[in-house]
Amino acid sequence: MGGLGPQEASQIARGACIFGFPFVANYHAFVHRLISTHDATQGAGFNRLVHNRELFAPQSHGTCSRDTLYSLGIIDLRREPVVISVPEAPDDQFYMLQIGDTSTERLPYISTMTTDNQAGEYVLVGPDFQGPLRTRPFNRVIATRGQFVVVQGHVVVLDPDDLSPAYAIQDGIRVRPLSAFLYRKPPPEPEPVSFLPWDRVAATGLGIFCYINMALAWHPPATHEVDLMASFAQIGVGPGRRFSTADLPPKVVSAMEEGITEAKAQIAEAAKESADGQLIDNWHWSTKDVSRFGTDYLLRAAISSRTIYPHAPDHALDARANVDLSGDPLVGKKTYELRFASGRLPPVYFAWSVTLYDAETTAMYDHPLERYSISDRTEGLPFNEDGSLAITIGHEVPQDKANWLPAPAGTFYLVLRLYGPKPEVLADRWTPPPVRRVD
Repeated sequence: MGGLGPQEASQIARGACIFGFPFVANYHAFVHRLISTHDATQGAGFNRLVHNRELFAPQSHGTCSRDTLYSLGIIDLRREPVVISVPEAPDDQFYMLQIGDTSTERLPYISTMTTDNQAGEYVLVGPDFQGPLRTRPFNRVIATRGQFVVVQGHVVVLDPDDLSPAYAIQDGIRVRPLSAFLYRKPPPEPEPVSFLPWDRVAATGLGIFCYINMALAWHPPATHEVDLMASFAQIGVGPGRRFSTADLPPKVVSAMEEGITEAKAQIAEAAKESADGQLIDNWHWSTKDVSRFGTDYLLRAAISSRTIYPHAPDHALDARANVDLSGDPLVGKKTYELRFASGRLPPVYFAWSVTLYDAETTAMYDHPLERYSISDRTEGLPFNEDGSLAITIGHEVPQDKANWLPAPAGTFYLVLRLYGPKPEVLADRWTPPPVRRVD
């Protein structure tokens, strides 16, 4: 790092922070939770799926969905490939295994959309595997540059009073090392990884480069990233390197800190721009695929800063409404209507829902009626004579509660979720109808 001036050091630090931010977000959100036996991972260890066997409680914060049961696993591919086996599923059931690498780039799904609900064997292959690997036993080989891979499972619940069909799919998913799948002797165990304990304060400053260096060691750079790695190396950032500022002049250290500050401001601004998509009536709506990034490292960082591992739009989409048509916040003391015209219900292959959340807590509105959403699975929804479906939204109990979605007296927001959107949705030939004030 000799001879590196403050201005150049600042620029390199900014670029390295933007490039490496998603690796750190992934480590904090998933890998570190696993190694610290966080409740989300239940101490499962690597190469296992932890299944959530209950729907999220309405008091759960973070805009959780009650449409699906969730599963989570971290796959360690350093020793050998890992085989994921999925069961045959009923035609009306929808599930998806969402897979992401260390950089938060989406890998191919294993899902109803890709398997047609047939049983199958899928093998994940990391960067260090030398082969050979016969593809004949497998429905697909999924290669990745990430040595640690995140798998998130989602099984749509058709009947909240009977979770057994969803359990059957969860129970039918198996995760096995390739050697166990082939009944062969496993290869030698790899060297243990020295995982850094999570330090939020350190990760907000120059210490972020310690986490970036650790995570980059699990994700070999692509050919087109070699020059970037050479540039980052000038400030001590690179796969497996030990980051230190001990030998740097104070002016260079200060410049690098400024570069990190600028990077985070850029990430925050990009996250704001990409967060909500286009405003259509009063819905924030987008069918853009932000689950794959290519070389758009700023977008990758922005997405990982707010909603890590978003779905591919052909698998799941959501829209959010938090204002009325006048731009005023949705407030429960007023009454609103969401009307789907005849033949204009959300076009999906599998399921849709509209869920209401308290804007203050980001939890569902817990109400004695125990109705937190209205969906294609809600029983007894009456349609109007013209074939339309009108949903009444508000705090005051209406005369007819059949289509009522209860709201808190204060501010709230709505999330519309589509599972398996049809082509007309992806082509923007269908968009959500407006939420209109009717009182």
